[in-house]
Amino acid sequence: MARLFHEVPSAPSLFQNCLVEPEEARSILRPQRDERLGLGFTLSPYRGCAHGCRYCYVREYPNALHSQEEWGGWIAPKLNAPELLWSQRHRLHNATVFLSTATDPYQPIEREHRLTRACLKILLELATPRVVVHTRSALVLQDLDLLREFGNRLSVGFSIPTDDDTVRQVVEPKAPPIPTRWAAVERLARGGIDVGLAVTPLMPMDNIQAFARRAASSGASSAWVGRLRLLERDPFLGVLKDHGWERILEADYAEEVRQAVQREIPQGLRPQRRPPTPPRPALPRVQNQQPCLF
Repeated sequence: MARLFHEVPSAPSLFQNCLVEPEEARSILRPQRDERLGLGFTLSPYRGCAHGCRYCYVREYPNALHSQEEWGGWIAPKLNAPELLWSQRHRLHNATVFLSTATDPYQPIEREHRLTRACLKILLELATPRVVVHTRSALVLQDLDLLREFGNRLSVGFSIPTDDDTVRQVVEPKAPPIPTRWAAVERLARGGIDVGLAVTPLMPMDNIQAFARRAASSGASSAWVGRLRLLERDPFLGVLKDHGWERILEADYAEEVRQAVQREIPQGLRPQRRPPTPPRPALPRVQNQQPCLF
């Protein structure tokens, strides 16, 4: 496969106030066992995420160059991601490929590097993998025509964890506004893309019933609700206490939202659909982390 991208620059640069540290990655596919999607692989074209959501569990991942407090202030594009994916394509027969659990594949720097698009083009050629793209960014719409080419092999999970953009400004200050996300979901659905709504990690709602009705009218074919996972001694707990939002940690609150959404979306909170696959050798088990769901 011809080289697609330039060599790693000798010094990092800045992109929208984030430090950009391009790298040559050593691997691109990580075995994943997901309760909805089964066995498969997660594919992350970037390390780090410019959205920098204050609750993101990826903050605790070991990183020799950055502390938890710097999360959202740096991005590492994996310049050789498409080449690595191509070299490991033999692993993907009848697998599910998830983009991504540890970064948003459509964070702003994708406009420049287009690593996600390059990886999707390779997955399209392979024909057999099931692909799930997960984002909270309307930038996914730039690849709408490419996504359509996958047919029913691809779905998009779109993260909308609250109906209140003032909440979003506190917990996801650098992520796209909530109205922009609803508009993106609607356009994807009108474009024939199977869209699942990710109400996770669940944040405070202004009007749960209205949110559920909005979810149904958006064209989303399914939805799931997931509770927040706090890190040990997580400073985000202080954010919740300061705003009086501790209720989101309670199981009955998540159940209230789940039932409201289930009443409005006929398919309810069912798993994403997958084509039947023959038995496969067991992959090394990886502890299932609740995705950040970008």
